[in-house]
Amino acid sequence: MSRLPRILTSVLCASAVVFASADASAAPRVQHFKWGKAIQLSTRAPRWFTPRLYERAIASGTRGVPLSKINLKGGGSAKAATSGPCMYSTGAGPTSGTVPQSPNGIERPPVGIGPGTWLISLFCSSVGGQAVPDGFAWCTANFVFSNGTSYGLGTAGHCAAKDALGSPVTAVVQPPPEVCADGGSCAPGLYAIGTFRTVHNNGLGDDFALIQLYPQFASWVRPTMPVFGGPTGSYLTQTPIVAGQSPSGGGVTVNTPGYTPALLGQCGHGAVVGTGGTCRTHAGLFQASTWYAWYGPSFEGDSGSGVEVLGNPVAANTVPAAADLTHIIILDAQVNSHGVTEGPDQPGMVGGTQMSKILSIVGSSWHLVTGGLP
Repeated sequence: MSRLPRILTSVLCASAVVFASADASAAPRVQHFKWGKAIQLSTRAPRWFTPRLYERAIASGTRGVPLSKINLKGGGSAKAATSGPCMYSTGAGPTSGTVPQSPNGIERPPVGIGPGTWLISLFCSSVGGQAVPDGFAWCTANFVFSNGTSYGLGTAGHCAAKDALGSPVTAVVQPPPEVCADGGSCAPGLYAIGTFRTVHNNGLGDDFALIQLYPQFASWVRPTMPVFGGPTGSYLTQTPIVAGQSPSGGGVTVNTPGYTPALLGQCGHGAVVGTGGTCRTHAGLFQASTWYAWYGPSFEGDSGSGVEVLGNPVAANTVPAAADLTHIIILDAQVNSHGVTEGPDQPGMVGGTQMSKILSIVGSSWHLVTGGLP
């Protein structure tokens, strides 16, 4: 019996991306890795998210496009050919001025920009010398980062197109009341908040992107996760309480990862179970290599959302950031002449990149911005 390739079929949760030519055929995107393959769920953009709306949001700055002025029943497609909306910028943060500070006290989630923010983006490619929209992503933000002069916002790496660096990211945001009180925008709406600065889209355990926020949105930043509070730091424990096992029988070996009994919190814009940015709890913290996995409800739209450990026994780090949510596990199996080996990630698990890996991706110049307790 010849050796067959190891297969990891994972659904990249919630990216809701259509990577297709301008003729609008929508086929699932398959990514091939050394460890197997991942199938990305695809869907068309909402009919109201048109290239014209994307262009309006980019041009509107901190005024944004109020939701009250968006025709949510309108027609149009984010893939319609146009040369207008595909804009790029350096996304550079301010080079001088005061160092960003964490807002005082507990914000009123989900006000402002931070964990749980609904990210909605359009990507473009060149067709006949014109920039044509060919991809759309509906994802969720995880945690806030800072390099001392500007803020960054994390999400999943697969929420960005391959050439998305410099591409503006739009988000649905309710401006903080302080901004409104100072004469700024008061309306919830669609805002162009920054550009992709770093993108890692290399499968489970290496799936993260950093959006560098435009400096004019610094006062909008809210590092605290809705409902659960925090993050109070990063969860960097590498030793699970229960060791992994590899029982065998009948030619089948099942590898299970080590795990720590834990309760997790996550807030995301899943298209079914996360409508409106619903916060949910999950159970178990399984680990192998640079990923964590757990069991709980997730769907398209949740990709990129932050996952925290709730009730961490370390008093100074009560609600630490653990991972970003990126994958749903369907099957991880290897078949050869000796039998079948399955795991370590198990069917039905939800997984994502560990914070230790995320921190290595963003680099030493960026640090996690902590939030208060609920």
